[in-house]
Amino acid sequence: MEYLTLDGVSHMVSGRPIPEVAFLGGRLAGDDGVNRGTGPYRVDDGAFLGGPFAVTRVAYPPEALPEHHLFEYMERVTEVARHGDFLHLRFDGGELVYRWEDEVEEPA
Repeated sequence: MEYLTLDGVSHMVSGRPIPEVAFLGGRLAGDDGVNRGTGPYRVDDGAFLGGPFAVTRVAYPPEALPEHHLFEYMERVTEVARHGDFLHLRFDGGELVYRWEDEVEEPA
C-alpha cells in the first residue's frame, strides 16, 4: 500500500511491507500486519464487490494504525481503477492506493 485516505486525511504508508493484498482467481488475500484474511471479489465495469472475508481474529494493539483495519475497508470498497502503476480502491469516506505489481511465476 502506498497510502490510504480516510475522511479527507491521507495516511502515508509507502515503504512498509504491510498491509498487502493479492488478487488471484477471483479471491483476495490480504495481510494487515496483525490479521490475515481471504475472500471472494469481483470487478464489473469498475464496480468492485468484495467479501465476506474470513479473517483471523488477533486483537489489535492499542496503538493500531489506520491501515490495520484493511478488511473493514475492503468490504466497503465500491469502485476500483488502475492508473499506471497504481490501483485505486475507493469506498465511502476513503481510498486505498496500492502500487500494482503483476504476478510473476517462480522458475521451476
